[in-house]
Amino acid sequence: MEEPLSKARIKLIQSLQHKKFRLKYDKFIVEGLKVVREMLQDRLVEVEDIFIDDENFRAELAGTGCNPDKIKLITPQLMRQISAMSTPPGVLALCKMPERQTSPDNLTGLKVFYLDGIRDPGNLGTILRIADWFGLDWVLMSPDSVDLYNPKVLHASMGSVFRVKSAIVEPMELRQLSGVSLFVCDTNGKNIYTITKPIDGILILGNEASGVSHELKLSASDVLSIPGERSLGAESLNVATAAAILAAWWQN
Repeated sequence: MEEPLSKARIKLIQSLQHKKFRLKYDKFIVEGLKVVREMLQDRLVEVEDIFIDDENFRAELAGTGCNPDKIKLITPQLMRQISAMSTPPGVLALCKMPERQTSPDNLTGLKVFYLDGIRDPGNLGTILRIADWFGLDWVLMSPDSVDLYNPKVLHASMGSVFRVKSAIVEPMELRQLSGVSLFVCDTNGKNIYTITKPIDGILILGNEASGVSHELKLSASDVLSIPGERSLGAESLNVATAAAILAAWWQN
């Protein structure tokens, strides 16, 4: 039987599409059967309610250990109202915000991505999924990068956002780290396939439009590049695509 939602509840869920309200209410939403099921199975976060717009989803979520009373059937029309997606996937979980991680005091021996002003939620989510797949130690982000709990970041990460160690770090803090090498990824750098791979360090990936900031470039130990001699005309790679190539090169 379909369950009604109060106007206040609808308004709350809708507001969580915006960072300031996620911070205000200490809650966020996750959409999609696969990511919600994985989140439940791995006990990654505390889930308050799960809304579904098809009774078949209830069986799909069985076996995850979720309290059945938390799964609420709503109409497809209501799902469209509360979903952050243009095409709602039919499963939406309302979750409590986990405690934010702080970056480790010592990054020696670790392989880390630093994301400088990554604004596209799909790119950030995909990079987190890449870091998860290749087992990078940390993903650090500048404060002007898109929020981790943006619904589109969560959807693109497919649960990786809850497994990958991540933290917000000011560029100035990054520049002040001692004993850690900074490597900038840029089209004018050294071919990654002709150099000796660094054992550890921080690899900096820049903003989709403007690349890595000038200040961070000045602090870099070296500038690395993915060769594009065989390009048929493409001037650059999507930042998430570049992250995948770099992670595979670095970890193998």
